[in-house]
Amino acid sequence: MDPKQMTNPLIISILGYLREKNSSCSLIDLVNLCEQDFLSLILKDIDPQIVIFQKNFFVMNALYQIQQDIQKEGFLLTIFPLEICIIPNHLGAKEALTTRDTNLASYYLDWSNLSNISVEEVETLFASFWHRYRAVDKVDDALTTLGIDKDIGWFEIRKAYQKKIITNHPDKGGCADVFIEIRKAYEILRFRYHGT
Repeated sequence: MDPKQMTNPLIISILGYLREKNSSCSLIDLVNLCEQDFLSLILKDIDPQIVIFQKNFFVMNALYQIQQDIQKEGFLLTIFPLEICIIPNHLGAKEALTTRDTNLASYYLDWSNLSNISVEEVETLFASFWHRYRAVDKVDDALTTLGIDKDIGWFEIRKAYQKKIITNHPDKGGCADVFIEIRKAYEILRFRYHGT
């Protein structure tokens, strides 16, 4: 069997939990749900950072396998660290998933990524996650700073940023502090939309 196509043993438990919960849950909720299963899935005597990574990997792999399967049935599984839930997909699943979903799915559906990782790489991944998490946490404030709504595309964000930056540029009589806040808001949204 192709290692990229292995069925995750956590799928049944996670699907049952999501159905029973009937609302969103967090990644931590699912890791806690699967604690007993991890005893047979994760080797003993490995670095604690690797253990955390592998627990996360098993849960994320299960979620992305579920996401692929339920798309065909007209549902969408949204996967964010603090908000995981199944919703009806009225738009069509192919259009609803973002580049972020596709990139993460590719990573987590490749079983070779489970064990081919060093402690240093795990630490880098964790640092990247927390950096991204803090940026996501600030998205609402960034949108407010630029004076735009949540359901807006990248083109409109750039347009709003350019309009604000022109009127608030210190060379045009604007306040340097306001200019910096606008630029910071733009960077947070750029990170959120593009991950770079």
